[in-house]
Amino acid sequence: MDVSVVGELNVDIIMRGINGFPELDKEKLAEEGRITLGSSSAICAVGLSRLGARINFIGALGDDILGEYILRFLSNERINTLRIRRQANFNTGFTVSLTYPENRALITYTGIMEYFTVTDEDIDFITSNSNHLHISSFFLQKRLQQDIKHLFTEVKEKGLTVSLDPGWDPEDRNWLKLKELFPLVDILFLNEVEAKRLYNSIYDKDEDIDTIADSLSKEINLLVIKLGERGALAVKDGKKYYRGGFKVDVVDTTGAGDAFNAGFLYGRLNNYDIDRCLLIGNACGALSCTGIGGTTNLPTLKRLKEFIESFLD
Repeated sequence: MDVSVVGELNVDIIMRGINGFPELDKEKLAEEGRITLGSSSAICAVGLSRLGARINFIGALGDDILGEYILRFLSNERINTLRIRRQANFNTGFTVSLTYPENRALITYTGIMEYFTVTDEDIDFITSNSNHLHISSFFLQKRLQQDIKHLFTEVKEKGLTVSLDPGWDPEDRNWLKLKELFPLVDILFLNEVEAKRLYNSIYDKDEDIDTIADSLSKEINLLVIKLGERGALAVKDGKKYYRGGFKVDVVDTTGAGDAFNAGFLYGRLNNYDIDRCLLIGNACGALSCTGIGGTTNLPTLKRLKEFIESFLD
């Protein structure tokens, strides 16, 4: 299984145990803080690598200490970093995550990710060295947005499958750009909030998540909607699949959706049925929540099997 992941690279600065929400001109203290690998694309890549996939990462970093940290981290996770470009006069992006018991608030500085796009050489590398392409954080990568249709078309013509997790649109006005990509995407990942907003943008009305899934799936090969602790659902060829989530002691939800993506993709690329893919995705997402940061508790295949078996006993 050879997967190329194209996308953003940044670090997460995570703070927990904050007494209340920050207020202007006032200081709050956190009981715990950590710097770790962030970015949806990178977390998914690490998750797939730990499960045994061979991963190539195509992206860009600033020529700074955060860029050095990310390169070292990915290399230690056995991810091919040859197509990650270092560019002077640009900064590597980062996200500040304020984590609370029930939710979190995120502030992101995009840095170089806003200006990154693929080259023809990148596309040649992808088509020669992988059978699947995954992209996350579509809305954060403004330059890549302009070239993504060309990228998808080129790799599809060479027989690759494509998955996309667009994430949330910070400007909340670009959702219709996704619709243009529906025919080129084999798997579209959304969370519940994103699915509702996308549906509203297309149809100018609100509906329950089942109606939304039925409607959107008519134009998408395989639609997957993540429902947090309630699990996830998928729709393919008019058939709906649902798997409930795993009950765990949640420490931090950062990257849980990306961990789910890694698990689901691992299953799908191994030709598992959709129900089993949902099971694996939910397990990876749940395990991710038991540690601080998006990569701390991403499981190996052995750990994943042990975790699932402990719930089935």
